[in-house]
Amino acid sequence: MVDLNQGWRMPGDVSPALDEAAVGRVAARLRELDVFWLEEPLPRENVKGYAALRGEDGLRIAGGEMARTTQELEAFEAADALDVYQPDAVLSVGILRERELAERVTARGHLFTPHTWTNGIGLLANLHLTAGVGGGPYLEFPYDPPGWTPERRDFMLAEPVRVDSQGFLSVPTAPGLGFELAG
Repeated sequence: MVDLNQGWRMPGDVSPALDEAAVGRVAARLRELDVFWLEEPLPRENVKGYAALRGEDGLRIAGGEMARTTQELEAFEAADALDVYQPDAVLSVGILRERELAERVTARGHLFTPHTWTNGIGLLANLHLTAGVGGGPYLEFPYDPPGWTPERRDFMLAEPVRVDSQGFLSVPTAPGLGFELAG
């Protein structure tokens, strides 16, 4: 998987987004390398550009991770512009609207795999949602040691969310989202 991080801009981003021709060249090379998906290749308002990239065989196009409204996600749906829908229930449109989106897109054969980049509570909300709608096969979440560890990300939880020895997350079975706040 390759993330071009062009879908949204952060404060302080001073360089312009990649143009469509440059993204097309990157996508062509990634197809040759059999990359699973290309994430956020263009600014999120360029729905036609996403659809054009998706129209070429052999490379899944992922996006929607920082969508702020249902209209943004519905524009991707209407144009059939994504193979992989990635909105975060916490940062994007909420659990209910995200579940509705996930059910629609998975029914059409697309993947639903949230970009989960908050804390352990947000991670667990997206994990439950993904498991509940049959999403996946992946769930992106913050793990970037030494700076961003489970302990740092999940400081508010009694126990941080951890992957098992094979790289899997288990869906908690305790009430609610399955966590206990730190004392």
